[in-house]
Amino acid sequence: MMEYFEYQEENVSCFFEITLEHRVVRTRHGRKGSKGVTTEKVFGDANMAAKEYERLLQEKKEDDSFYFRLGDTYRL
Repeated sequence: MMEYFEYQEENVSCFFEITLEHRVVRTRHGRKGSKGVTTEKVFGDANMAAKEYERLLQEKKEDDSFYFRLGDTYRL
């Protein structure tokens, strides 16, 4: 699963991506047009990873500045 968020103002354009792959939660963020910074967390089981993915997802959904969202079908 993957979720992608973007933030854009007059002089600033950035992104935040959250990916869940079995026991791994990967986040990537940075300025649009760059590769960004990737962080990866490996969990003891898929359930723990899914909970962290949902927590991060909820956090971004509550942040109104990241208004543009693309779902699983989006690929960079």
